[in-house]
Amino acid sequence: MIRGRSITTTETSGPRPGRRDAAARALAAAVRELVVAEEIHRRAVAAALAVTPVEATALEFLLHHGARPPSLIAARTGLSRTSTTALVDRLAAAGWVSRRPHLQDRRSVLVELTDLGFAVALAAHRVFVADVEAALDRADPRLRDDPGWRRAVGGFVALTAAALRRRAGDVLGVETALGPHVASSADQPDRR
Repeated sequence: MIRGRSITTTETSGPRPGRRDAAARALAAAVRELVVAEEIHRRAVAAALAVTPVEATALEFLLHHGARPPSLIAARTGLSRTSTTALVDRLAAAGWVSRRPHLQDRRSVLVELTDLGFAVALAAHRVFVADVEAALDRADPRLRDDPGWRRAVGGFVALTAAALRRRAGDVLGVETALGPHVASSADQPDRR
């Protein structure tokens, strides 16, 4: 039997570190929805391009940061060096990236978008920007009309992204935070 259980933005069963009030919990829920929507968006773009979501991430990374060594692509995508080499090989075979010597490190190469790869990645990015702009058109007029509000929201989103990246890179911290919950779930009956 499946039992449905979920948290809500008004759940207040005991103190939680980092939780200020219902508005903060509602904001966290909205950011979570944004993250989920972005993942769905990335998968849709990847499918339209006939690449994997990780390959789409690599193309986007190169679009925004220019030529980079495979080690930085690996860091952004979470792939091993071997898997990153295979990813770059696939994108190069499609004509979307090329390798060139790294001028400062003779042992390394730089991966860069080709003209075709740049055009494809830019087109995908423009779809994303258009969706954000459409949301802005429907947003609170203060956000639409006041650059200060947009800077504040943009700053908050950037800080949230940085916090999520830090946490994702801190495997031990994630395991420590989730450890008691994962351990106690092992004692529970299977609810599938």
